[in-house]
Amino acid sequence: MKCHKRIAVIVLGILMGMPSTVFSRSSIDSLVLRRMFNYSRNYTPNNVTGHTTNVYIKSNFNVWRRNTTLWLVPSMYSIAEGDRYLVSESYNKLIFNDINDYEKKRHVSYSTIRHNRRTLPTVVEFMTPNIYDVCLYDDHILSPFNYYNRHFYRYHVLPSINGRVIIEFKPRLPDNTQLVSGQAYVDIRTGRVHKAIFNGEFDMISFHTESIQGEEGVRSLLPKECRTNVVFYFMGNKIYSTLEAIFDCPVNLPDSIDDQFSLEMMDSIRPIPLTAQEKHILNEFAERHKPDTTQMEDTMPRKFNFAKDVLQDAIGDNLVTSIRYRTDHAYLKISPILNPQYLSYSSSHGFSYKIKLGAEYYFNSHRFFEFNPRLGYNFKYKKPYFTLPLYFNYNPKRNGQVQVVYGNGNRIGNGDIIDDIKREQGDTVVLSDKLHLFDDNYLIVSNNVVAFDWLEITSGFTYHHRVAYQPEELKKYGKQQVFNSFAPMLSVKLRPWKKGPVLSVDYERGIEGIINSDIDYERWEFDGSLKYDLNPLRKINLKLGLGFYSRKKDSYFVDYIHFRDDKLPEGWDDDWTGNFQLLDSRWYNESRYYARANLSYESPFLVMSWFPLIGHFFEKERFYLSALSIDHTRPYTELGYGFTTRLVSIGVFTSFLRERYQNVGCKFTFELFRRW
Repeated sequence: MKCHKRIAVIVLGILMGMPSTVFSRSSIDSLVLRRMFNYSRNYTPNNVTGHTTNVYIKSNFNVWRRNTTLWLVPSMYSIAEGDRYLVSESYNKLIFNDINDYEKKRHVSYSTIRHNRRTLPTVVEFMTPNIYDVCLYDDHILSPFNYYNRHFYRYHVLPSINGRVIIEFKPRLPDNTQLVSGQAYVDIRTGRVHKAIFNGEFDMISFHTESIQGEEGVRSLLPKECRTNVVFYFMGNKIYSTLEAIFDCPVNLPDSIDDQFSLEMMDSIRPIPLTAQEKHILNEFAERHKPDTTQMEDTMPRKFNFAKDVLQDAIGDNLVTSIRYRTDHAYLKISPILNPQYLSYSSSHGFSYKIKLGAEYYFNSHRFFEFNPRLGYNFKYKKPYFTLPLYFNYNPKRNGQVQVVYGNGNRIGNGDIIDDIKREQGDTVVLSDKLHLFDDNYLIVSNNVVAFDWLEITSGFTYHHRVAYQPEELKKYGKQQVFNSFAPMLSVKLRPWKKGPVLSVDYERGIEGIINSDIDYERWEFDGSLKYDLNPLRKINLKLGLGFYSRKKDSYFVDYIHFRDDKLPEGWDDDWTGNFQLLDSRWYNESRYYARANLSYESPFLVMSWFPLIGHFFEKERFYLSALSIDHTRPYTELGYGFTTRLVSIGVFTSFLRERYQNVGCKFTFELFRRW
């Protein structure tokens, strides 16, 4: 056995054109690994922008077990009943901006899935593993072929033939869903991966992928053929799926052929033959759904079935599935109504639920409207919230757009109203704890343009119409029940460095007498934010801010842009770093100035990820540190720890006022099916 290994080392040395006596087995292994890590930098273009390829995709679904809970899974509604073996095919053109960023134009498709809907959409990303990047797929699963990830894997190099070696890899303990195991066939001279085989688990999907890479240049960054076997488990449901993708197909179809549903056309361009079972399934489905030409034109129409046509097809389908509608000039998307991802909780604001809609209308590629409403309800405050932003884009290259935003923001108020009444009526007067609150409806009209690559300017005006939450009570004490404000505004964003911080200056000046406005003020805010990516998958988020009122006639309404209380939080990456999680709501609106700092550090492997068994499910972890100084409360700080799993993101926070412990609280948002 030792003799065979020695011979293999000598052969490897000869193949690399160097004296075999110079190298030990370990040095050759290290050299091959180093060449593999450096292949994309040494032998391929810096980017794949503009690269196009024709790709044939075939998916099989074998519904092994299913129950009623499958109806609640986004995109799985269409296979929750009916046939248990389904086949779907499509012929597409891919236009790449990056390996994980491409536009797909579907020319032809045929599917036995009801309504030709997308099923298990997360599986589609498995057809283009980005093996040389930090992540195999978009923002998850660390690639064993990337230099920055080498500390998370153990490698074992086995001799092979024809100038290639086999490299086996597996995660270092503990196992985690961000890591895979498998092997690769690697060219000794260049380090190019010819074939990669890996096994993993992510987002309730277990997968086995075999990818044969292209031969050279940009094509070697992409698969030539890729086959993935998937098993999906969820609450007793078990579904097997196979995804097969063939790239660089020879048939070029004109762009005029757009998403045609035709088995006959698929038969004429399919690059690989179907199996006997697939052919039987497709032909049987086509025969079953062939139009009945024997019926007379005056035949009575099918009897209306309320349960099927309305409750199931019209309502039920859209409860758990996104509505998407596209024409040559318009696009509409409505989030599914029942989606746990839109439910969130914080100890400060209780439960909230939100839903998003999106619509676009194109005059051409340079002139189009966007309408992206955001609706929600907070159960603690028993209040619906909405933001209705309409954008007219007239210069997408420079982010030139006119913005009109109408919404009903958080109830706003100030304890000074209570203090004024008590000063006038005496301290013994009993007042409602909501007497100082006002409902705030606002309108923002602005124009935005990127004047230079480093300078973005937004100008316009804001209008607020604030009505007392308890107007009759305020009237009883002779206080004003309605306040209006009109304010021109100017915002300047600076990006002096491509990967550096974003700096902004916001100015707003309230003017009395315009559209019944009666609030005179002048406000300045300075803000800086930085998102710094550290390979692999580590990230630092930093926010610094300062705001103050340089002019204020009264202090009833203090309303900042970058320091505010959001009753409908977005999620893990959107606002958890920039917001204070335990800060009392009234503190946002009681100080003529604020100074804040928010810092978070994110990594897939911090604390819990290293624990056996449970560490397997931790995808990302974060540490938080936030500090604030305002009138009468300085300094205020928060410390926090959070993590993301396939089910939820959870954060635990504790607060301190003047270095004294205040309280502890938590926050969570559902992550279940977020990528679906």
